[in-house]
Amino acid sequence: MQYLQRNSVILDLYGSRDGEGLAWLRSPHSQAKRILLLKGENVDIQSSYDVQSINSLSLTDLERYDILISASPLYINIDQEFSSTAKVTDLIYQRLSWNRMIFMICREASNFYYSRLKVSDNQVMAKSQMIYLIREARHVGLALGLDSIRFYAIDIDIRNLADYLILKSQGVQGLSRDLNWLYTYFNPSVIRNMQPQHFVIVTRKGSLGLGMFPFHPWHKREKENILTSVGIKVEYGEPMHDSQYRGTYHTVSDSEHGEIIRLYMEEELSLQKIADKLNRSSRTPLNHILASASY
Repeated sequence: MQYLQRNSVILDLYGSRDGEGLAWLRSPHSQAKRILLLKGENVDIQSSYDVQSINSLSLTDLERYDILISASPLYINIDQEFSSTAKVTDLIYQRLSWNRMIFMICREASNFYYSRLKVSDNQVMAKSQMIYLIREARHVGLALGLDSIRFYAIDIDIRNLADYLILKSQGVQGLSRDLNWLYTYFNPSVIRNMQPQHFVIVTRKGSLGLGMFPFHPWHKREKENILTSVGIKVEYGEPMHDSQYRGTYHTVSDSEHGEIIRLYMEEELSLQKIADKLNRSSRTPLNHILASASY
């Protein structure tokens, strides 16, 4: 909300399975701000708000709207959501200049990692890409809010880059070894039993604070069907199959298959030009064009 007041963009990208990010639609900001719902392919949505396939999102869209929401119920399955959202972070890399800061909300840090893993060859590469994005965030006009239930679920290379750490009730587990020194400033029982609205904040420079924020009445409630509450109807088609890494090559995804046929039928490109455009061998478009013809 502080970012919105300063004319920044909110990108609610990695949410919970129950779609709590859609609660923005009934917030006080829903009337005054331009909102875009991001969805997966083969998903039809009936809503009074603008809706767009996340795969067609552009840099212009990132600055034209005030709040962009990617919620799990707007995708066919988890695989589609993680593969699609990874393309958004790739898009952010291309912001060489900007007029508005983007604050990206990641409600569970592990989802960010799983998303990068969908488009990376291995776990080391996925982790490296996460660190790279956070390190380059200032240069692409991005502020990132990472949330995690477990402190150590976020790698130390990422934690060390954080400008602020916001800690809530730690329960019987207590603070991590890295933060035990906070017990010299805060009563352990306070840290262990804080109410949900209370938090401790630590800055990179060592400043400390104890704060409180209210529970917003427009937030999603437990057991609530948020789709019904905000008046959204979703219909799912057949799931799209993503490209998979098979050790020595990547399979052709459904969207890439469709692009091959489009380039051949509509733009009338040769097999070699299609292969060059998609960074494939000339055999690949030939096989898919022949398969479509036989079908």
